[in-house]
Amino acid sequence: MMFMIVLEQKSGLVVKERVDAAIKTLGNHSSRMSETNVWMIESKDRGARAIRDHLKQFLNVEQGDRLFVARISRNWAGTQMGAGFPEWMQRREFGTFPNG
Repeated sequence: MMFMIVLEQKSGLVVKERVDAAIKTLGNHSSRMSETNVWMIESKDRGARAIRDHLKQFLNVEQGDRLFVARISRNWAGTQMGAGFPEWMQRREFGTFPNG
């Protein structure tokens, strides 16, 4: 399954490095929009809540760090994402979504 992770980090570089390292342990990942702290993650065994719960231990909420995780479908579009990104996305497993 594919997820988008959006981070707003106000607590500094050390926390950012810890969160980035934790994201990389979740599975195939891309941070093509790393300046805005947006990641694409392929996770075979975790849902959005589990990803959130795993990452929030690295955040400093008292300083205003925020985190959003959403599952995405194969229905995506982008521009200026860099060479290889569309192909990388096409190789990912998005899973199926129930009807309704």
